[in-house]
Amino acid sequence: MRRHLAVFVLFASALLLAAGPPPRVTPTPSPTPAVSATPGANQPTIVVYPFEAPSDLDPRYGGAVAQIYSQVIQQTGGVTVLAVPTGIKRVDYQKYAHVLHADYYISGYIQPIGEGAAIVAQVVDVSNDISVYSTTTQVTGVQDVASTALNARTVILDVAGVSRPGLNNGPATSPTPQSTSGASVPISNVLTDLFKGKPKNKPTPAPSATPAKPSRGMLVVHLGGNAQPAVLGIATDELFRAINAHFTTVMSSVPAGDLTKSADSVCGRSRNNAIASGVLNATHVGGFHAHDSYTFTLNVYACFGAVLYTDTETDNDYAHAIKAAVEKYATDHPENT
Repeated sequence: MRRHLAVFVLFASALLLAAGPPPRVTPTPSPTPAVSATPGANQPTIVVYPFEAPSDLDPRYGGAVAQIYSQVIQQTGGVTVLAVPTGIKRVDYQKYAHVLHADYYISGYIQPIGEGAAIVAQVVDVSNDISVYSTTTQVTGVQDVASTALNARTVILDVAGVSRPGLNNGPATSPTPQSTSGASVPISNVLTDLFKGKPKNKPTPAPSATPAKPSRGMLVVHLGGNAQPAVLGIATDELFRAINAHFTTVMSSVPAGDLTKSADSVCGRSRNNAIASGVLNATHVGGFHAHDSYTFTLNVYACFGAVLYTDTETDNDYAHAIKAAVEKYATDHPENT
């Protein structure tokens, strides 16, 4: 395998070694796995199945990916995550999730591709066994897997009609899993294996000081547009993370709408803020390589409803369009004024 795929297999292999040998299982286990979080009033419950892998890869790698998904989603909150089950056949996923009283289940597949590996993941509604979201993402490490887990979480909360509490005042990047289920070695330590063979005495540069964010913060309101609801939910979180890299950012619970009229209710008593939202529209581009092209318009408002800034970007990847618009705003308005 090429280098990047070897790296992915290496971190997964070390992760599995840290977790120890897989438990002995039966095809149809009867005990209900322990719940890893206390359910909230409207909190959806999910179960993540071990990801499948080609016959030439150790199937336990898929268990490592499932553990990362479970831990990242649990860490960011808003979802009750059940323990990762083993020994369940794909044809029994919906039935077993129903027995656990789960609302959704996540399953997927690891596929070698090019110089790396890809993760195919889907979120399925247990009530009707219909997929509400699926994606294919190229990965080379734990952070890439964690990002795909965050996207799955966003879809689950949006479909369930639950707000995203884990992102309020949250980090600009994906949470890093700290340990595997039942493992004594932190996942972060596994990444040290990626640097084997490099000079051990190479001096480590001193960390640069993180520049202070401006005093004026930003409130993010859910995006509107004709893109699919699941895409709009993920895109809203992409907007949050892009803005939070520059300004202190909070996710607003006010739904998308005419912010020239609702800006005052969004700000409330937090008047030293601006409001960021926008419109994400998808256009299906035909031809031999048919795909969706996305146009994103970023709008920044004052608390009294005036439009302070607007910019429109188009890209085949909506995350790129969102980041480009935010970077332009940050460059033009470094103090968020």
